[in-house]
Amino acid sequence: MEQSAYIGSAFAGLAYLVLAVCLLGHGARTQSNPERLIGLTFLIWSLSYALWVSSILLRGQPDLESQLIIASRLASNLGSVSIAFFPLLAFSRGSRWAKWLVAVTVICMIAGTAGSIWIGDPQGIEPLTNAWWWFEWIGEIVPAVWIGVEGFHHYGMARPRVRLGLCEPIAGHRYLLWGLAGTFWTLLDFVVIGQYVDFWATRSWSAVSDNLVGFCEIAALAMIWLAYFAPAAYQRRINASAASP
Repeated sequence: MEQSAYIGSAFAGLAYLVLAVCLLGHGARTQSNPERLIGLTFLIWSLSYALWVSSILLRGQPDLESQLIIASRLASNLGSVSIAFFPLLAFSRGSRWAKWLVAVTVICMIAGTAGSIWIGDPQGIEPLTNAWWWFEWIGEIVPAVWIGVEGFHHYGMARPRVRLGLCEPIAGHRYLLWGLAGTFWTLLDFVVIGQYVDFWATRSWSAVSDNLVGFCEIAALAMIWLAYFAPAAYQRRINASAASP
């Protein structure tokens, strides 16, 4: 594996860690469960990336390298289960269909992980020969699509309220940012398909696909950072642009 194929993952993991600390602190101050949950999710994902990047240091020790990749995958899956509860708490609290969607996500992640181990692919790197890999992929993309749809839906609902002065422009804009974050995460899941298919064919990780993964991750995190910690100048600009018409 080339070291350059881990640059995007290293930056993404660091970004997750920084934002996790910020969100956990924010959640502690506001006593808000959604912020606490997504902060914990980002902390888990930062661990997943740390394990993934660390595996490059152990290329001469294939057994330990394999164990790190498996641990990274398990941490990533745990984060996917965790974030599935975020749109339930933040957008659809109490909805029966939302609870079923979370249940489907959890079942797909558990079935995909257990099935991959059962057939001898504990690292989860054989999408073309391991049908269980796709259960995990479904479990990962469902929360991403859900967050994107909920963000754009609530943004559309907020726009008339903003025009009537019933909602602060920056408050409505935060829904748009969540919609964009979900979109970048969804794109990431499709990039991952190409990344793993390429590895299946070449037995090496592509620097291009890894950097695309890192870009999608960091772009999504940038949207979430703006949603929670936007600078005052950014907020003034959003409020001014909404007031101009």
